[in-house]
Amino acid sequence: MKKILLYVSAILTVLLSTYIIYSQIKWYDFNLGFTAVKNSKKPAVIDFYADWCIWCKTMDKETFANPAVEKKLNRDYIAIRINVEKNETILYENKTYTAQEFAAYCGVEGLPTLVFMDKEGKLVTRIPGYIKADVFLSLLDYMKDECYKKKVSFHEYRQQKDCEK
Repeated sequence: MKKILLYVSAILTVLLSTYIIYSQIKWYDFNLGFTAVKNSKKPAVIDFYADWCIWCKTMDKETFANPAVEKKLNRDYIAIRINVEKNETILYENKTYTAQEFAAYCGVEGLPTLVFMDKEGKLVTRIPGYIKADVFLSLLDYMKDECYKKKVSFHEYRQQKDCEK
């Protein structure tokens, strides 16, 4: 009986550690992420944050840790993180920015803020503040389906789960 429990325990440990390893979002710094967008033709989500930001940490724990969010971000997007207080050099459209300068360029006024980039690496929109996982999942689908190009509002999309009017 002890051998069976030990065996089951070992299998569970391996499975859980495998889940933890594979269930995390693959975050890029901006320059590597931008290159990945260009090469993969996937859109990007840029998460602007700071270590002191309580709502950023809440999004980490409640939104980004959601298994469905992790799966969708890793499968359909290039996920980029920019700590606005780090000394990171960002290259975008033949210009060099600090993290704070690039945040200002993107219109970031508070944290957390998410910025969406299309498959060509063009900035599409920014969304300030904390976003719950269920809303974020719908937002990821809305942006991936390029509903904004079809002039369908996010509110309409959430009601009908479709870009067609």
